[in-house]
Parts: sequence; C-alpha cells; structure tokens
Amino acid sequence: MGYPLEEHHAAIGATLRAEGEQLVPARYGALAAEYAALVSQVGIVDLSAHGRFAVEGKDRVAFLNGWVSQHVKPLRPGLGVAALFLTAQGKVIADVTLDCLADAFWLATDVAAAPAVQKKLAPLARAGDFRLADLRAAYAVIGLIGPDAPGVIERATGAKPDAWRTTLTVEKVGGGTEELPVFAHERLCVGDAPALTVRRPRYGLPAFELFVPRESAVTVWKALTGAGATPVGWDALEACRIERGVGRFGYDFDDTTLAPEAGLGHAISYTKGCYVGQETVAKIHWRGHDQTARRLVALALDGDDFAGQPVPARGTPILADGKEAGHLTSAVRHPVTGAVVALGYVRSTALANHLPLTVAGHPAHVREQDRPGEEEAGQ
Repeated sequence: MGYPLEEHHAAIGATLRAEGEQLVPARYGALAAEYAALVSQVGIVDLSAHGRFAVEGKDRVAFLNGWVSQHVKPLRPGLGVAALFLTAQGKVIADVTLDCLADAFWLATDVAAAPAVQKKLAPLARAGDFRLADLRAAYAVIGLIGPDAPGVIERATGAKPDAWRTTLTVEKVGGGTEELPVFAHERLCVGDAPALTVRRPRYGLPAFELFVPRESAVTVWKALTGAGATPVGWDALEACRIERGVGRFGYDFDDTTLAPEAGLGHAISYTKGCYVGQETVAKIHWRGHDQTARRLVALALDGDDFAGQPVPARGTPILADGKEAGHLTSAVRHPVTGAVVALGYVRSTALANHLPLTVAGHPAHVREQDRPGEEEAGQ
C-alpha cells in the first residue's frame, strides 16, 4: 500500500526502512539531533504507517463499549480515549485510541495491531448497523512531539490547544463519579488544508496527531516545519520510547501478554462495567493489587561494558542472581550518551528481592519510570 508522504521523504533525503507494509523514514540526518528535537524542542514525525479506521453506524457505541477496556458511552464529539481490545483471558489483542466524532469513531492503532483490529471488528457488520472503513489510503497521520508542540499548533493554525480539556467526569458502576483522562480534538486548518488535530501526549511529552487528507499531506508537512518543527525519523522515536519505558505492541506485548504485565492500566477502566476480558483484569487489580508473575520494566545496561559491542537482541535472557528470570523485548543505544537502554520482562519475585540482574554477561539495573500517564497514548 502506498502512503501519502513516501515520495516527499525520499525527495528530502530521508533514509527509509520497512515498518509493516510501508517504508517509513528512519532518519533525515543525525540521530542525536533528531532525538534532541523530540525531547527539548519539537519533532514532526510521519505516523501514517499506523492503522486507522472509521467506525460508523448507529450500533457503534454499544458494540465498541462491549469490546474495549475503557469508557465509550460517555464520550461526546471532540473527545477520545486510550483503550485495549482484550481476549477473554485479559491478554492484549491491540492497544488503540478512539476519537469520537459526530457520526463515527476514528480508531488508531500501531502497525502490528491493525490486522487484528480489522479482523475483530469487520464481522460485526453482520450483527447490526456497524461499519468499518479503512482510512489508511485516504489520510496521512502527522505527529508533533516535544515541549514546543503546542506552540507549533498555535503558530500554524491560530488555535490555543493549552485550553483544550483533558478530563471528563463519568459515572461509575455502583455509584459515584470519577475523572476520565481524555484526548481533545478540533478540526483546524493548516493554511487552506483541513486537519483533524488531536492533543495526544506521547512518551511523557506534549504531542499532537493530525489526520490530514492525502492530497494535503505534503502541504501540511511543509507548513508545520515552517512553523518550527524538525523532521524526525522512526529511529529517534523508538529511542525516545524505549528510554521512557513505554511498551509497544508487537515488540513488548502481544496477545500472549496480560494487560497488567505490560503496565497498560492507563487504558483500562475498572468501573465502567462489563467488556471482554474485564473479569480477569479486574480480579488482578482488585484482589491482586495489580501484581503479576512478571512485569515489563525499563532497564539500563552498563554503557562502558557495551561500548563497541552490538546491542543485545530481542529475546536475550535476563538473569537474576545467575538464573534466568526474563528476557529483553526492546533495546537501543542511546543517541546521545551511547548507553544501552532496554525494556524487558522480569519475574516479580526477582524485582521484589532486588536481585542483581545481568544481560549478555553484563550488569543491568532497573530504571524507575513513570508509566505513560493516564492521559497519554502508549503507541
């Protein structure tokens, strides 16, 4: 499948690599400079490889509410949430975002999860007034990530996104209310081009996703770079993700992973009522205090020991006091410090007892990270 910005990236000298069925920009120049833009200024990233669908029909709210792990019924146009599709055993089929429009939900998910979402939802069309439309060919998704992302939106559109709401009061099953973290969106214009603009923090940083018609994608990209955004490839994005301890579907969790193992509580409601997988995750939460046999953790591998050596591969065993206690799921050399940072699963008993960890014969230690906040996306 061809995507809207591929030719533009090639024309401006990006190095491309495969991501699912698409070629994505790996980098445009120096990796360290692109990483710095993300964490200290603002980077612009082509996220068009992500899956995106329109969920339509009068039964869309009821069907989605019974499938996903987060509140759907209270949402009104202009608001969205992070959610999960789970198996009956509480394992992760996909992590998604749902944005409520007047006549549809727009659902977005990571590259590897898109086929599973399509397979799960498409058959529902036979059960009622429910339609699923694939938006990938029609729309580009452009991400703005970094401290100055709100400033770029304001300069490019005139909107003031800092005033957009971040929570919604919802009723709990059994009585009472709670504040639900939400993603606000507005239909804005970047120059003459329309863009559904969603405020969706990413990796602990201010961030936005702009859904742009295919024919306007290059125009919007150029306008946003003109407003101060630095082009950033997926290599820098991955380094930022791993450094900040955020798991990714297909790498750090999948349909063999219990949602609480992967630290996905920000996408789960324990108070909305029934949905597929609810019984399992609620039991772990209420009876087990979110304790599972293993846990996804952020790791630092001693930089001096790994200098000049390859970054350990996904699946490399993690040893605790000399015995296998888990495995790596993602690892990367930090673009600035050169140290290896990683994610991996470690047995909870080893973590509780503070046993010394090693990876590929070298010391490793757990980096305490805040999980992606309940207000942000984990993709």
